[in-house]
Amino acid sequence: MVTFPAVIESGSEAKLCASLLKPSESLVMTIYLVHGDQSTLLLQEKAEEEFHRCFNFKAPLVEVESVQKIKVELQGESYKVTQERKVMFRSYHPLTFIQTDKPIYTPGQTVNFRVVTVNTNFAPLDQQV
Repeated sequence: MVTFPAVIESGSEAKLCASLLKPSESLVMTIYLVHGDQSTLLLQEKAEEEFHRCFNFKAPLVEVESVQKIKVELQGESYKVTQERKVMFRSYHPLTFIQTDKPIYTPGQTVNFRVVTVNTNFAPLDQQV
């Protein structure tokens, strides 16, 4: 079993988890990221017993939404299975919030406001925009 998010932020550190339960023989699990005719190896793990591991990989940089595939191959002496699942890589842009100190002002009053720009995790960005 391999689990990963359906939508991943472009260029981020993404997490992928793989589990193998009760193998009856020595198996090799290979996981690829496939885009068109290009294939990138994400993980290759040889196992003779159960395991559960999660690891991070660098998501590809994309300008627009890109649907790619994660391909999992499991192979032993008498066993071979291949499965593919789609994953979307999406470019995210920071969000900017503007807040005033009052909901309504009368003419001539000073307007006080603050501006906060946050990333996709809603943490303030420490950069100039």
